Amino acid sequence: MVAALNIKEIIALIDRKVPFEAIEESGCFYIKIDRYVPMLAAAIHDGHHLPEDLSKQCALSEVERLYEEDPHTATFIKDCPIVFVGLDSRYYYDLNRMPNEALYEVAWGKPVWKIPLSEAQKTEAMERYFRCYRVVHHLITSLEQVFVDQPLLVFDIHSYNYKRWERKVPEINIGTSQIDHARWGHYIERYINLLSNAFDSFWVAENNTFFGKGAFLKQLMDQHSSCLVFATEFKKYFCDELTAVVYTDKVEETTFRLKSVIDKMLTP
Repeated sequence: MVAALNIKEIIALIDRKVPFEAIEESGCFYIKIDRYVPMLAAAIHDGHHLPEDLSKQCALSEVERLYEEDPHTATFIKDCPIVFVGLDSRYYYDLNRMPNEALYEVAWGKPVWKIPLSEAQKTEAMERYFRCYRVVHHLITSLEQVFVDQPLLVFDIHSYNYKRWERKVPEINIGTSQIDHARWGHYIERYINLLSNAFDSFWVAENNTFFGKGAFLKQLMDQHSSCLVFATEFKKYFCDELTAVVYTDKVEETTFRLKSVIDKMLTP
């Protein structure tokens, strides 16, 4: 059974470099550290949870929410040595937006709430947002202190709906528009090549459908000089994007192939 721990307990375990697996006590995120290595695999939009009062207040159906969430991306990274997963829906607060943009009233052209959020509900949402970032920043700072001469690789895993596009789109897109290519270009090229080899029938593209403009990448790279974030979007070939029905075999295959890529990225 996964332990429920508060922020102080999680940070204390990180400081002591203890392997552990936990859900933050209020349920806003899951974290697992099998061993301390210079990486983090994150699925910040995998979450679907809304508190009961907000579930009743939400104007969107379960399927409508799943359409813009990233279900199964947590499964893709489950076997990585360090994993962080957002458990709350991005409609509650969006970890890939800056704090002043993290709460939606209208999202993707649809009103999110039947009744606008109260100030107390907004405050609680943002407290959960900042708890997630507090732990991620602390973890990366702690890893920086250990792996002084190595880059810290963050695999920021997302998925996207492709049927809305009126052209051929890549199965995997790496967004790098916020990254200094003069410094990090070799790592980006290596990641794309490894993905292309592991997913040999896939088109792996850079800045084709998405450009890596999310706040998760920006906040981590702005605050941690040795951090490189790979904003990685998988086309929803592994489920029916309209109904969220999952194709289990494709999820399993993606999990295996992505893990092989990440393992190689961690090998000098």
